[in-house]
Amino acid sequence: MNKNKIVITPGFLKRNSFSLTIFFRKRNKMAICKILFFLLALCVWCGKCEVFYKRVGDEVSMKCGVDSNSDIDWKFNGESIFSITGKSGTRRKGSSHIAEKASTPGDILKVPRLETRDSGNYFCKQSGKHHTVRVVSAFVKPGPVLLQSSNAELHCDITGDPNTEVQWQRPPNGEEYKEKKQVIHLKSVTSEEAGQWTCLVEKKLKLIVTLTVVGLQTTAVNASKGDDTELPCSLPQSVSQRVVGGRWKADHLPKVSFPNLTNTAGEGLHWHGNDLSKVNFTTGQLSTNFDVTLKKVQSSDDGTFVCTVEFDGGVSLSVETTLRVVDKPSGVKGSNNRKGKPPAVMESLTKEVYGLKLWIWIAVGASSVALIVLIVVIGVVQRRNKRMKKRVRTLRSMRQPLTDKDYCQCDRAEKEVEFGEQARPLPVPRQHRNPRTRTAGPNHTN
Repeated sequence: MNKNKIVITPGFLKRNSFSLTIFFRKRNKMAICKILFFLLALCVWCGKCEVFYKRVGDEVSMKCGVDSNSDIDWKFNGESIFSITGKSGTRRKGSSHIAEKASTPGDILKVPRLETRDSGNYFCKQSGKHHTVRVVSAFVKPGPVLLQSSNAELHCDITGDPNTEVQWQRPPNGEEYKEKKQVIHLKSVTSEEAGQWTCLVEKKLKLIVTLTVVGLQTTAVNASKGDDTELPCSLPQSVSQRVVGGRWKADHLPKVSFPNLTNTAGEGLHWHGNDLSKVNFTTGQLSTNFDVTLKKVQSSDDGTFVCTVEFDGGVSLSVETTLRVVDKPSGVKGSNNRKGKPPAVMESLTKEVYGLKLWIWIAVGASSVALIVLIVVIGVVQRRNKRMKKRVRTLRSMRQPLTDKDYCQCDRAEKEVEFGEQARPLPVPRQHRNPRTRTAGPNHTN
């Protein structure tokens, strides 16, 4: 008997029916994928099919390859886009959503403002040409601005083709990333992962996503006895993760009550606390600034303070600041050690309104008012200049015309005498002007 021979019995089939079903299903799927890949390769090789990789928002142009007088029928994934009669040029829209924005100059189909749903197969019936469009989008989950030690996903999604490999290049020098998947996972991101990530698709299309990694910021604080001192704690900018809580803590001050960060649907992110005897805080809505103020600090307050902020997904960041309390110089009265604007004002200015900071809206409003005032001033000056020119023309038209007497200057001799001018000699008679015209007198001799 051959030892390599497998004997399949009814009992074997009964015991392993599920495993055999899964096996043959996988074999069928693999066979189908190979057939489709082979057909696509054959289509491209024969020139009957072309694959386009485009970004979201790009435009794609596909050529049918028939005469301008021929009938043309374009289809998208089996749905009609346009049916064009060559002789009359009549165009009839189909049921596909592509028809709402596409155009057909000649035998070319142009599709602008590509979306992910525009990925698929475009077919020209008359020439039999197939065009495959893949719309690629690149983005970061949960967002482009991440916290230190949080997780992130970098996507370079090729709609309709999730298995095609892409090449990732990581910052800062464009080094090739080891994984060539469309989605890569980054664990506990740090500043080393921050920067521009590049996704190369088929060496034809380049997409860039920018990853920003931020953490809590603070500085050491020096204060004099009796001053109100601000303990700094903030994020450099808004992050993709939602803040869900937080607190301040000082182990050397167990009796001091610090407020807690709370995020509710009605009030948003804000401080919650009742005891204001030692610690003061803003009561408005917070964004990236989590400062608190320690009232009338003393030598016993000297030490380390910890600011903790909690985010969605279980991410928590903490930062320590050190307070150093010194004796106040002699002759100096109590002062407030808070620098810059009060936290409430800062929070108001940095609050986002319709996607932009409030101070940006204020700057835009002030610039608009200045521009309007300038336009009004220019209009007033131009109107004034027109009035002045009109007035000058009116004055010129009001001048007295010359009278007959002035025009003939009949009283010229009187005026000359009046101004002490010498009278001009009388004109010489005409017969004395030209010797040739003189008549011969009695004394005339030849």
